[in-house]
Amino acid sequence: MTDTGPDDTLIVGLHGVLDRHPWIDRVSAEFDLEEDVFSLAVKRASAYAWSSTALTDKPADNLWDHNDADGDWTQDGQVRQLAWLQSSLPRPVNTPGKRQRARRLPVLPVITVLSDALRRVGTVRLTGTHALVPLHRAGDARIELAEVADWFALADPSGADSLTVTVSALPSANLGARAAEIRDAALERTYQHMAVEPLKPAGTMTAGLALPLAGVVQAEGLRRALAFRCGVREWSTDVAAWTTEVFADSIRAVTGLSGLILITVSSDV
Repeated sequence: MTDTGPDDTLIVGLHGVLDRHPWIDRVSAEFDLEEDVFSLAVKRASAYAWSSTALTDKPADNLWDHNDADGDWTQDGQVRQLAWLQSSLPRPVNTPGKRQRARRLPVLPVITVLSDALRRVGTVRLTGTHALVPLHRAGDARIELAEVADWFALADPSGADSLTVTVSALPSANLGARAAEIRDAALERTYQHMAVEPLKPAGTMTAGLALPLAGVVQAEGLRRALAFRCGVREWSTDVAAWTTEVFADSIRAVTGLSGLILITVSSDV
């Protein structure tokens, strides 16, 4: 059994426009399938060996445990919250005499599972993501983020895009006073392969997100504290995950903040 609680919750959502495959209903009826975001996410996470719902004698070494998932697949051409996943992060088993490094947050694996699920039923135009992140469960990701920065630099320059990133936290965190330090930390983690500039006012709403965001109950009390305009070489689910983790790790390192924060990433096009 994993030792988890409300503060170990990770919630990730994908926003955009989904055009369902014209054959999906026929195939679903042919094979008596009733797939939804939850069932597809469970199957895909198991295929990657990232999370399993199989009952075994020993706890599975899951990156996360599934709690709930859903999505809005309305076919009206409007931006919808297409898929979201609520999960709990298992605590690693303590080994006597061995100090374990805290795991990185599984933001990319969760976003990959959700985007795979969506692409299985249709074509997706991604407009934004959001993540409710438990900072106290986030391991130091500086080295890995710096190493992966070149991956995102290796992209077609014609695909360059501008992103809006927002961060919400408890007012007592006073993140606004640390905006310059957080920006510098983000630049360090991306080897300056991402341009980062503060936006004011931070409370301005961003396009590309469908409200209300999944996790609104868990995020009660959080207030918009930071906003940044970020220049990247491409826009993709991978970039959204990378950007989310860059800012989560920057805030963790600069402030030492624990508890939940909400990070949104949205494309300006």
